[in-house]
Amino acid sequence: MNPARSRSCVPMLSPLLLLLLVAPGCGGSLARTDAELFPPPPRDAVTFWGHACCYLDVDGFGIVTDPVFEKHLFLRTRKVAVPPPASYAGTRVILISHAHDDHLSPSTLATFPAQATVLCPEPAAEYLHGLPQPIRTMRPGDAFAIPGGQVIAVAADHPGGRNSMDAAPDGRALGYVVETAYGNIYYSGDTRFFSGFEAVGRAHHPSLALLNINGHLKGADAVRAARALQAPIVLPLHYAAYGYLCFGQQKEPRSCDELQANLGPIFKPLKLGGNLRLDALRAGKVP
Repeated sequence: MNPARSRSCVPMLSPLLLLLLVAPGCGGSLARTDAELFPPPPRDAVTFWGHACCYLDVDGFGIVTDPVFEKHLFLRTRKVAVPPPASYAGTRVILISHAHDDHLSPSTLATFPAQATVLCPEPAAEYLHGLPQPIRTMRPGDAFAIPGGQVIAVAADHPGGRNSMDAAPDGRALGYVVETAYGNIYYSGDTRFFSGFEAVGRAHHPSLALLNINGHLKGADAVRAARALQAPIVLPLHYAAYGYLCFGQQKEPRSCDELQANLGPIFKPLKLGGNLRLDALRAGKVP
C-alpha cells in the first residue's frame, strides 16, 4: 500500500462516514445477490464465494465456512455481489472460526436454512442469540458427526472475541477438519503460524488445505504452514470480496507470487465462484 495514497484518501471521508466504517458491528445491510455468478454449487466440490467463505458439497450435504455477505464491515466495503439464498439452500453445517465481523455475521446467518447447525468457538456464540439455527460451541478436539464422516475442531492462534486483539491457541478461535470419504479437508480460519499446523498434518493428513492468507499468515509463514500440513492441494482464501476504505477489491491472494513460486503446482487459487471437484482428492491427483 502506498503510504502517500493512504494519507490522501482519509481526509476525503466525512466524519459520519468514517464513524460508520470504524464502528464495530454497524453493518447488517446485505450486499446484492447475483444468481449468475453464484449458481447452486456443484455436487461433490469446494466452491469459492469470496473472502473466507467456501461452500463444500459432500454427497449433497452442504458445509459453509465463515459466510459474511454484509455490504459494509469494519473498515471494509464489499466490492462484489453475494450468493442468493437458493444457492445455499442445501447447507446443513456452518463453520464459524471466530467472532471478528469479517467471519461472523448474524444477519448473513439468518438467511441460511433453519436446519443448518452452526459450529463455533465459545466467544462467537455470544452474537448468535435469536438465530433460527441450532448453535453448538466447540473446543479443540470436539467432533460433530456428519453423513459419512465428522467435523473436528482444531486450535487456531488468533483472537476470538469480536474486538479482541489477544491472540492465543486456546480455543477462542478455531480451525476445522472435515473428514469425508474423499479425504480430509482442513479449514484454517484466521491464524498466525504456530505448531498447530504440524499437529493437524500429523493427526489428520489433510488432502486439501483451505488457508486464510492475510496479515496474520502471509508470505514465508504461509509457505511454512502449507509445508507443515503436507497437503497435496492448497486453496488460498481471504480475497476477492472486500476492499479497505477507499481502496479497491483485493482480486488475488495475498503473497500470491511468493506462494506460487515456493509451493508450485499444489497452490491452486480459485476465481470467485470457481470450484474444485472432490474426486481430485480421492484420486490423489492435483488438478
